[in-house]
Amino acid sequence: MFKNVYVPFKGYWSSPFCKWQGSFQTQHAVQLAAGTAKKFFEVRGITPDIFDSLVFGATIPQKMWFYDAPWFATLIGNPFLAGPRVAQACATGTVAIKTAATSIESGSDANVLVATCDRASNCPNILWPNPSGLGGKPDFESWMLDGFMFEPTGDTGPLGTAINVTKQHGITREESDALVVDRYNKYLMSTENDREFQKRYMLPVEVKLSRKESIMVEQDEGITPCTAEGLAKLRTMPDSIINAGSQTHAADGNAGMIVTTKEKADELSADKGVTIQILSYGVARAEKAHMPNAPVPASQKALERAGIAVSDLSAVKTHNPFSVNDIIMRKEMGIDDKIFNNYGSSLIWGHPQGPTVTRLAIELIEELALKGGGYGLVAGCAAGDTGAALVFKVN
Repeated sequence: MFKNVYVPFKGYWSSPFCKWQGSFQTQHAVQLAAGTAKKFFEVRGITPDIFDSLVFGATIPQKMWFYDAPWFATLIGNPFLAGPRVAQACATGTVAIKTAATSIESGSDANVLVATCDRASNCPNILWPNPSGLGGKPDFESWMLDGFMFEPTGDTGPLGTAINVTKQHGITREESDALVVDRYNKYLMSTENDREFQKRYMLPVEVKLSRKESIMVEQDEGITPCTAEGLAKLRTMPDSIINAGSQTHAADGNAGMIVTTKEKADELSADKGVTIQILSYGVARAEKAHMPNAPVPASQKALERAGIAVSDLSAVKTHNPFSVNDIIMRKEMGIDDKIFNNYGSSLIWGHPQGPTVTRLAIELIEELALKGGGYGLVAGCAAGDTGAALVFKVN
């Protein structure tokens, strides 16, 4: 599918992800992302004028959202940089990377910056005009909270879709809790040796509390320890095996990636001996109100387009808003859990939406580099029972 789309080794970054209403709750996501990007440029010795296009991924409106992509470009120091904003719910990072890859493959651009960010904290509360309402009374919508409660395409919310697939596949509470404990323990892999793995890509972020006071956020906030005993004490949702521990939590953060040609990737790489190629993309929809099923057909499509099989994969990373996502994918695709979501996943470190899959893709690349190369798959579901996936190759 893609023949000439590459990522420079270390040509990416992620901020820590902070829990909902945590240290990033008062920070404008665009300004925070721009500050992290500038830190990345400084660390890597890159100037923002090298980019000829920008793909900006964000899903949660904030003040001046109308201008977020050009505003971000101006804040990072390239006021002539332009490009689209991508907003596709939980798949925003996947689609943003694919959009950049398509522009490289077509030859319309040579060096694209993908920047993704969101702040779930303090989401917008919107009054929609309703001229036919009593006295013109407007309709009210809480952007995040109402979106999580009801999805018009499926007549339920995301939790309802997870309950549906749990029943469809006969998943038990024991399977779910065991998966959560495993994913938590795999996240702990990234914190070993003073967060050695996370420090391969994660940058500390300065948060200004006032004109005179600021703090440095150096690592994820809001990680809840998971044990079998602790999960067993949690009450499940009505008519479900899902509990508070078997679903992700809203978060804030940002992440970015350079997508470019092989020649430019070689030039910008921190190690000329490591080559990172984007091979393919797949998107699919599951049956109505069965969102956690969607990553399977999307992944199958991406693998087919890359010309490889599941057995060829050395690492798999997923956006897993519910434990059942990974249980289904593991069963349906025959994925060896030894390569599945090592070093962490959104089930544990949270879900800021826009940057979620961008961070997963970065962790996938780093894991493959540590293994000496191989094929990797990153996938996840999104609103509307959709799924999206990317295949990477690291040499």
